[in-house]
Amino acid sequence: MPAKKLTAKTTKTNKPASNRKTSKRTIVSPEVESFESSFSLTNRKLSTRKILAISLIALAIFGLAYYKKGWFVPAIVNGSPVTGIELLERMNKDYRQQTLEQIINEKIVLDEAKKKNALPTSQEIDAKVAELEGKFGGGDSFAKLLKEQGQSKDGVRDQIKLQLAMEKLYSEEATVSAEEIDKFVKENKSQLQATDPTAQREEAEKLLKQQKLSQIFYQKFQELKQNTKVQTF
Repeated sequence: MPAKKLTAKTTKTNKPASNRKTSKRTIVSPEVESFESSFSLTNRKLSTRKILAISLIALAIFGLAYYKKGWFVPAIVNGSPVTGIELLERMNKDYRQQTLEQIINEKIVLDEAKKKNALPTSQEIDAKVAELEGKFGGGDSFAKLLKEQGQSKDGVRDQIKLQLAMEKLYSEEATVSAEEIDKFVKENKSQLQATDPTAQREEAEKLLKQQKLSQIFYQKFQELKQNTKVQTF
């Protein structure tokens, strides 16, 4: 018998639809596209603003470090810097309590002056500063003197403000009698700057009133301080 030919049947298997490669087209509505475009534009604007802000801050820090370098490095000794932090720590250690006490006392007096409507005006302070400048040969000479003494004009203005407030509060209580003036002139005539008898009496009255005012202020201040609530940390 002739041999039968064996034929292999090939069957085609269809791949599952899930494995087929299909190209999906995303349909986006005009509203969504507009939102996404606006969001992207807003992000770009924010980034630009952020970069600009950082640049301005960096520029400000550079300018501060250049023009106010004394704040960061007050001195350099043989190539070794004295830092601002080191200076502040030393000042805080040595002068903190004294300075804090002074500020507290000033606030107590000025608060009382504010309550009694006795705060000096800027014009009154300016007039007193001008008077001092006149006594010391003018504004430039006075500024030089302050610099030599390690003081500033602002510091002098603060002192004058405190003094004027004290005078406004208690000057009416510091009265001086004619007998006290005569006695003072007689006992301190050689120390008075004035040579005319009338001017001597005026100078003596001013000095006596200032002494009494200081005494009254000391007593009043102690009372104010006892009645003031102060918290220190």
